[in-house]
Amino acid sequence: MKEDVFLYSLCLYVLVLITSVFLKRSWRESYDRKTLLSNTIAFLTTSIAIWIYQVDFSDITVFSFRDKVLAFLVIVFAANGIIQFLFWLGYTVIRKKNWVRMPRFLFDIFSFFIILGVILYSVQFIFDKELTGLLVTSTVVSAIIGLALQDTLSNLFSGISLQIEAPFSIDDWVNLGGFEGKVVSQNWRTVTLLTRENHRVSLTNRFVAEDKIVNFSRPTRRQIHNFYIELDYSHPPNLVKKVLRDLLNEIDEVELDENHGAFVLDYMESGIKYCLRYWLYDYGDILHIQDVVLSRLWYTLKRNEIKIPYPTSEVQMKILQNEERSEKNLENEGVVQFLGSLEWLSDMEDENIKNLAEKCRIELYAKDDLIVRQGDQGDSMFIILEGGIRVLIKSESIMDIVIAKKVKGEFFGEMSLLTGEPRTASIRAQHDCKVLVIDKESFSTLLISDDKILSDFVSVLEKCKSGIAEAIEKERESSHITKESAHRIIINKIRTYFQV
Repeated sequence: MKEDVFLYSLCLYVLVLITSVFLKRSWRESYDRKTLLSNTIAFLTTSIAIWIYQVDFSDITVFSFRDKVLAFLVIVFAANGIIQFLFWLGYTVIRKKNWVRMPRFLFDIFSFFIILGVILYSVQFIFDKELTGLLVTSTVVSAIIGLALQDTLSNLFSGISLQIEAPFSIDDWVNLGGFEGKVVSQNWRTVTLLTRENHRVSLTNRFVAEDKIVNFSRPTRRQIHNFYIELDYSHPPNLVKKVLRDLLNEIDEVELDENHGAFVLDYMESGIKYCLRYWLYDYGDILHIQDVVLSRLWYTLKRNEIKIPYPTSEVQMKILQNEERSEKNLENEGVVQFLGSLEWLSDMEDENIKNLAEKCRIELYAKDDLIVRQGDQGDSMFIILEGGIRVLIKSESIMDIVIAKKVKGEFFGEMSLLTGEPRTASIRAQHDCKVLVIDKESFSTLLISDDKILSDFVSVLEKCKSGIAEAIEKERESSHITKESAHRIIINKIRTYFQV
């Protein structure tokens, strides 16, 4: 019966409200709260009006105009709420099951035409009005409407074409018309980007469809990145390329490009132009990744004494060289004072400490830089001037395990310096740090100049319970001799290694 339509609409809409709240809580999916709230308010308002005016749905033929309007609103609001819920349900299920890629705004378009059909049917059903004349409009009116909606229709069909072609998806990083950001929404009219500055940029579908589209998240989020740098002509290109490749291999956040990695690009006026090419795993992190790479690059170039050229004149360069010599003298004085203040070097003569400081070099390391690698051959010892380091060893799962930490004033790598043994652990900078490097060549010069230096140096290392102390103890136990004899044997082995 016709009068049952109104009761069915009321009951069905109440059921939809209850179901939508239940599914939202159980699926933990967002629901269009504005649509739900507006339909609920409209439904309650209409129901209150029906109750106030005591509308009787039992006989539609005796409805007054007011009753017909209220009945019309009941059907339209109930139909709108039901249709919105069903399309939300369909869109959510399709997205969860990943059956097919369908944009949300296509559902909105379909729901609009269905609701329009419900409105037209309700007018004919309740008011007994034929709508054929309204549907068949004149050519002039159609032309006027078409011209008025030209931009709107253009955006609509451009949006549909973008969805069919699917050059990007939600959460993709893109460049659309010169605007770079992450796609956060797309509807029948616009595409919205969220930039790195947290700005929302809305671009019309027509503008996006007509301009170039750069998608940084396709075909995968693994993207290659190039960085260009000029370095001084005085450095051999093969050496520079090796230094740059080694740097990229040490950074966990990136992956070295297998084909190139680092290569010469051009000869410029002030230096050789190099390109660093590496893979990153998410374009959204490019600023953070670039900060890591460039920060570590500065420390690497500094340690390897590779210069970034400046466009300065010869006179200015001479002034800079004089300033560098003055700074080096001040730095050397600071190293002497620092070594003299260390407790484990307190028994070493001041003159020997001064000679040691002059023969050593200072190196800078960024946070997480690899200073030495476990298993590598080594011939140098390190004293921490600033910052701190982590001592790591390989586990059975080939993972690095932190076994110790060292801070300012402590040392490591003494066995590689004195005996040439391979590195027994890897060392990474825990923070930005500065270390004093004592290598075999420098130490040999010291031994030649003063024979007593080696004995003093071994004695202070032995007191620190370092690797030398373990070697002396092992020699004493294996040869069944006194500690003093084992000490002399170890010193003789070191002299043989240094050939002094």
